[in-house]
Amino acid sequence: MNEFIYFPIIKTRDGELRCFEHISEDDFSKILPIYELTKSRKTKMAPDGDIYRRMKQIAEIQKDRPFILDLSTDEMYSNPQIEQLLSEQSGFKEWQYFLFDLFSDLNIIPMVHLYEDDNGEFADVEEFVTIASTKSEFLAVRLPYDLSCSEVEHYLDPIISNLRDGCKLYVILDAEFVREKPIDDVVDAFLEACEGTKSFEAEIEGVVMLCSSFPSSAAQAGGDDVSGSFPIYEEDIYQGVSVEFPIRYGDYVSINTEQIEMKGGTFVPRIDIASLDGKSFTYKRYRRNNGGYVKAAQHTIADSESYQPLGVWADEEIKAAAANSPSGISPAYWISVRMNYYIKSRILLRESVDSFL
Repeated sequence: MNEFIYFPIIKTRDGELRCFEHISEDDFSKILPIYELTKSRKTKMAPDGDIYRRMKQIAEIQKDRPFILDLSTDEMYSNPQIEQLLSEQSGFKEWQYFLFDLFSDLNIIPMVHLYEDDNGEFADVEEFVTIASTKSEFLAVRLPYDLSCSEVEHYLDPIISNLRDGCKLYVILDAEFVREKPIDDVVDAFLEACEGTKSFEAEIEGVVMLCSSFPSSAAQAGGDDVSGSFPIYEEDIYQGVSVEFPIRYGDYVSINTEQIEMKGGTFVPRIDIASLDGKSFTYKRYRRNNGGYVKAAQHTIADSESYQPLGVWADEEIKAAAANSPSGISPAYWISVRMNYYIKSRILLRESVDSFL
């Protein structure tokens, strides 16, 4: 699966899934999504939020395309169904049943969930890997990016040693939110963890980085209430790591991992546009009594230095809003738009930059 050039990770919330519903077939052929399964919205029939509704949405988006499936451990997005799937009992038996019986028709790359028992053994993990690697061509594991070389080896050994039938492993190194951390320190930590994968090189399909530097407040980061820009650091971190190790590029698709929930009446309509060099965002921000998304879209289009149409769904939404017909007026809707433009910009960046590496 070396054809994939971008590994975006999202939680399966409405806004993120809406973005993925509008990715073109050609662009989808270049990305391997990582879905962190979350509960759906609560209803009277499903007061805890049903994960099967989310799986149906994923199936409609992915069709027969491959994707990595993980489970959210965030209390805000988990529920008893997810907790059951995370149970390590009998080699993660419930997770096995979910993957290989209930959703065997989907092209899922299962995430290996690490569990070390009181004796420092990984018996349930080893049992899961042994079975899963006979049913799937690839598995994945997600590790903190700041593990030492020996710690990475410690966690990978029980997985790699139990792979069967030529199954290979994606190793995902996750730094989560990095905006407040020195870039050089983040790069060094990634490289230390990458070192721990080298002895397993033959069984690893790819080592993938993940991080996000999108701020919790665009206006604060940009220093202007109405119009401004702010730097992001994912590309700088990738370039710093990739000159020394063949890391694969992934990120949180311009989502702040602190997961700030916007409440009605507290937000200011804003449109964010990613720069094509991967280094910054530009925003236009107008209160609802001063034009809201309509005015933000008009000023976005007028700013030709920052915004270039890329032929994606996001362009259609910005154009419609500028014509006084926005399809949505919630923050979540425009996060979908931001993500959609961002994904295309990352694909273009990988195609242009990595071709010279």
